[in-house]
Amino acid sequence: MRGLAAVAGGAAAALLASRLLPPLVAQATGSARAAAGTDAFEALIHDHRIILSLLDRMEHSPNSAVLHRTQLFLRLKRRLSAHAMAEEDVIYPLLHDRAHEKSDALHLYGEHAEMKILIHALERTPKDDPGWSGIARDLRILIEGHVHQEEEVEFPKLRHLLDRKEIVRMSGEVQREKALIL
Repeated sequence: MRGLAAVAGGAAAALLASRLLPPLVAQATGSARAAAGTDAFEALIHDHRIILSLLDRMEHSPNSAVLHRTQLFLRLKRRLSAHAMAEEDVIYPLLHDRAHEKSDALHLYGEHAEMKILIHALERTPKDDPGWSGIARDLRILIEGHVHQEEEVEFPKLRHLLDRKEIVRMSGEVQREKALIL
C-alpha cells in the first residue's frame, strides 16, 4: 500500500510541477529579457509575423494538401491562442486601466472574438474544401488590420506610458500567459 501511495504522490508531484513550472520559468525569462533590453512588445510583434506567415501559407496551399493544411492550422491555432491569451490578460487591461483607452481595448477584445469565430470555421471546414482558403484569407485580413492597430498605435502608447520597471513586469506576465498554453 505504501508503494502505491508513493507512486501516486510522485505522479501528482510530477503533474503539478509540469503545470506550474513552465509559467513560472517563462515569467522569469520574460522579465530577464526585458531587463536586458528585449521587451514583450517585440515578442508580440514577432508573433504577429509568424501568425501572418502561417496564414499566408494556409491561404495559398492547394486543396489537395490536407495534411499540410492541418499541420499549418494546428501551428496557427496554438500560436494564436497563446498570443491572444497574453494580450487579453496583460496588454488589453493595461490599455483599459492605465492608458484609459477603454474603447480601444474593447475593440481589440472584439476583434479577438471575431478571430476565434473564423478559427472555429477553419476547424469545422474540411481541409480539402475550396472555401477553406477563403476563410484563411478572411482571417489574415482581419489580423492584418488588428496587427496594424496594435503595432502603430497601442504598443507605442503603452511604451510611452509605462516605466522600465512596469515593462519588465509586463514582459514576465506576457511570457507566463503564453506558457499556459502547452
